[in-house]
Amino acid sequence: MLIRHGIRALLSSVEDVDIVGEVSTADDAVRLARELVPDVVLMDQDMPGDGLAATRSIKEQLPDIEIIVMTDRLDDVKALQAIDAGATGYILKDIPAANLTAALKAVCNGRAFFHPEITRKLMERLVSLSREQRTRMRLESEGLTPRELDILMELAKGSTDREIAAKFVVAEGTVKTHIRHILRKLGARNRTQAVAYVLRKGVIQ
Repeated sequence: MLIRHGIRALLSSVEDVDIVGEVSTADDAVRLARELVPDVVLMDQDMPGDGLAATRSIKEQLPDIEIIVMTDRLDDVKALQAIDAGATGYILKDIPAANLTAALKAVCNGRAFFHPEITRKLMERLVSLSREQRTRMRLESEGLTPRELDILMELAKGSTDREIAAKFVVAEGTVKTHIRHILRKLGARNRTQAVAYVLRKGVIQ
């Protein structure tokens, strides 16, 4: 409850941010999300109940709701699980007000927002992929073409459409088209889900 009060105090003075509800359990989070349909849900990773299942349930029922998972302690495995469940943010509970506001705005604008340490750890996992693993991924990646897989890897590195277009010397529109094809082939709802696929396919298996 203290954490909720603290977050509410942080956000109460932020322009364009309205707190529409609070709950204390994962099951209640799903129920209230269905009832209120907010733009963003701040999900406590350690709240009573199964926060991971709640995240997945909300995204399956209401895919337009963005979910930011908050935690006391960073855990790259749990972060990956949260991303796979549909979260587009993973942050510490003691995040400064300005950064929390930035996280809210980021996910509302279609971008992911992860604590820098989580981003670093996920990148280390990507870098650790061997050539053999990447070759296997090409063979198993649900029909992705080599160019689509390359673009997917760039997305996982956090590259923008413009940066990807410059690297492969193509138009940004071409990159966006490739990304649409990637999401369709992987059955991913968004780019963050596609990145989770790369990590799960290449590292977790």
